Parts: sequence; C-alpha cells; structure tokens
Amino acid sequence: MNELKHEGLKVLAVELPDEVLKYKMAGDFAGAAAAIERWLQRPVGEEMKTRLHFEQLFLRRLPEQFPFTAEQAVAEFAKLIPDFSEKDLRRVDEAGLAEWIFLNGEKHYIFNIVRNVTRVDEELARRAGTAEDEDEEKKILKETIADIKANKSVTWDFKVQETTRLADDLFQPGMKLKVHLPVSAELFQTSDVKVTSWSEGMSVIDPPDAPFRSICFEDTLQENREFYVEYEYTVTSEYHDFSREDYEACLQKSQETPEALQPYLEEQYPHIRFSPYLKSLAAEIVGYEKDPLAMARMIYDYITTKVHYSYMREYFLIPDIPQYCARNLRGDCGVQALLFITLCRICGIPAKWQSGLYAIPGYIGPHDWAMFYVAPYGWLFADPSFGGSAYRDGDEERRKFYFGNLDPFRVTANNAFQQNFASPKQFLPVDPYDNQTGEMESDKCGFGKDDMIQTSSILFARRREA
Repeated sequence: MNELKHEGLKVLAVELPDEVLKYKMAGDFAGAAAAIERWLQRPVGEEMKTRLHFEQLFLRRLPEQFPFTAEQAVAEFAKLIPDFSEKDLRRVDEAGLAEWIFLNGEKHYIFNIVRNVTRVDEELARRAGTAEDEDEEKKILKETIADIKANKSVTWDFKVQETTRLADDLFQPGMKLKVHLPVSAELFQTSDVKVTSWSEGMSVIDPPDAPFRSICFEDTLQENREFYVEYEYTVTSEYHDFSREDYEACLQKSQETPEALQPYLEEQYPHIRFSPYLKSLAAEIVGYEKDPLAMARMIYDYITTKVHYSYMREYFLIPDIPQYCARNLRGDCGVQALLFITLCRICGIPAKWQSGLYAIPGYIGPHDWAMFYVAPYGWLFADPSFGGSAYRDGDEERRKFYFGNLDPFRVTANNAFQQNFASPKQFLPVDPYDNQTGEMESDKCGFGKDDMIQTSSILFARRREA
C-alpha cells in the first residue's frame, strides 16, 4: 500500500461498492478482499480505486484491533473479575459499551474492551475494584482549577523528553531512517518554547507556529539507536467565567477577521463534513438559540452528558469519526473533540483542533481537545472528554470549567487537524491526522506503532509564582 498518500484521505468519504460492503459487514473479509480485486479491474473512477486501496489496508488492520471472540472476551474480563459471565457480556453489549465487528461469522470484540467497560460501568468497576476514587491526578486538577479561578490566570513551566527507536528485529545495518518527533508549538496558551537537546541526525526543527510542529531526523544507521528531543515550554491558563466584567475586559482584545476565521467554518473531508444527520442533530441541540456562546455551550453539554468515553480502534480505520460518535454515542478524546468541532461549524461557530500530550505530574500521554471562536472573547477552549469525565464523577464545577477554559497540563504540538509535515513523509503516516508520539520511515517503507518503542517523559513541571 505504499502508493497511498496523506492527500488521498478525502476519498474515505466515497461509499464502497455494495458487494464489498456486504462481504465486510458479514465478517467475510476474504470475500471483501476478493471483491475489491474484481472492482479494481472495472471502469470505476480514480477516487473509487484509491478508496478501494484504502479498504484493502483496513481489511488487514481491523482483525488486529478486534482480537477477542465472545468466549475470549469473557476470559479477559475474568482475569480482573473472576465471576464475570456471558450474561455480563451480553448486558454490556446491549448497553452499547462493547464495540465489536463480525469476523468469520462471529462477533470479535475490541482489544481494549476490559479497560473500556470497567471505566464506564459502575457495577463492573465495583466488582473489579477499580471504581474511581479521589486519586492524585484528580486532586491536582481540582486544586489547579481552583487556583485558576481564584487568580484568573496561572502559569506553569515544563520540560519534556520524547524518544523513539525502531524495534531491533526490524533494524538492518545501513538503514536510512527519517523520524518526526513532536515538539510543542508556541501559540495561544503556550509560550517560551526552547528546544534544549536532541540526538544525532537532526535535519530541521519546524517554526514555533507550525500546525504540526516537529523535529525531523534523517540518518543512515549502522547500529540501531534511539532518537530523542528535549524541550521546555510555558503554559498560561486564563480563566473565563463569562460574567459582565469578563465580557467587558475582552472587548479590549483584538479580534480575528472574517477571512481568517473562514477556514474554521468549512468542511474538511473525510471527517469534518456536514452530513444530513449531523445537521439535524445540531438543529435539535441548539433549537432557536442564535447566540454563538450559548450554542457552543449547548453542544458541549450534549456531548459531555450523552456520549460515554471509549478507547477506540485506530482513527485511520474509522471513515467518518464525528458521524461515528454521533451514531454510537461513544468515543475517546479526539472523537468527541471532532464531533464538537463539526457541530460548531454547522452552527456557524468557528472551531478547530488542538492535540499533543496531557502532561501532569505523575502521568503523560496523548490527548486531543478543541477550540472555538466567539467575539469578544476570541479563541476559547473546550475539552468534552474531560468534561464528560467530570460529569460521570458528579463534579459539575469541573465539567463547567472545561467549557471555555483549559488546565495548563498540555503539550500542544498540533494546532490543526489532518495536516502535512513541513518536512514531508514519503509514506502514509501511522496517524494521518496528527502527530503525538512520533513517526518513522525508511527509504523503503513506513513503520507502524508496534514497530517502534516510544516514550514521553516529564522532566519537570512546576507552577510559576506570581
């Protein structure tokens, strides 16, 4: 599939021939693959051919994402909940908490089903002994939110290290490798970014305002080794309570021009598209409301209270992410953020993507969230997945905070969705929609997540005193 390129992703909006789709939905992936070969020989358009080539890749990757039969899924749960039964699986299945596909005539469940279900099902969380209590992370968040609200603004300084290394069994002496590691951009809440250290082979560091900011390495290796980058940055979290005083203070801010905002009102195929269902859902959510801030809040309220959090298959394997979220009422941080962005744009509210890492003392990992524009406040934040987590905990104060505001624990490497790297990749990226943990390719092929050993580490995180 080396002919597949990032620019071709828009064809995921093209519907498959019925024959291919019927085989796939029945779980006959071999039949679907054979049907694709037949259709590639027929006089269809080039976009359909590209869509069929993408589907060939999907058919190979999907079984890896859904490895468990019902019997195996029960056995996986039983490792944590010894008395877990088929009846339990049927209950969570019917509640829409267990994602599955048909494969060879039977249901196969997603690889992270145990983690998914015990996160959102109170009964199973209790039986597993994983019911969420007041842990250290939530304590830090609650204290930080209180700090932001009390002081109207707080500033934190961070230092992070990112590393990646090709798996030893894939390395061959003389390999020419190209590596992209994410680096914090310097936009909106983030300032004073300094790239302080990096490994051999660095070819370019993107400008501070690059939409997909990364450091690129190109090197020919005789022995396998790690690529790394270290960088420092500052995050300032400002508080909006949307009071009269807040409104009047923001009147002094410079405003974006309509021309600058226009791209954030448009469709962006294959995912940000204004489907009939999403347009009707947006109209149902906002009703007769015309105020942009109120509409954005209604969209946020809908997602945080109606969509349950679910770890996902690879985004690349979902042809229309916001539609998936709206149809199934489940999704992780990026899936929920894309639904928020799409519904906002449908309602005429400029909205955009941010992502990178959630980096809090004691934990660091990939995360996605959204921004939306309302005058006179300017660009505001929305994190539906953090808001939804607060809703599940019964913490309304925390849920409300993540509409318009954001904690400082963010490495913002990506300020747009589905962009190209400034130093282009030859092969399709592992994640074609953003860069959170790094990409690697040789001059002959690209490498997947399981082919690389990747780490992100917080070297320091401290609040700056006023």
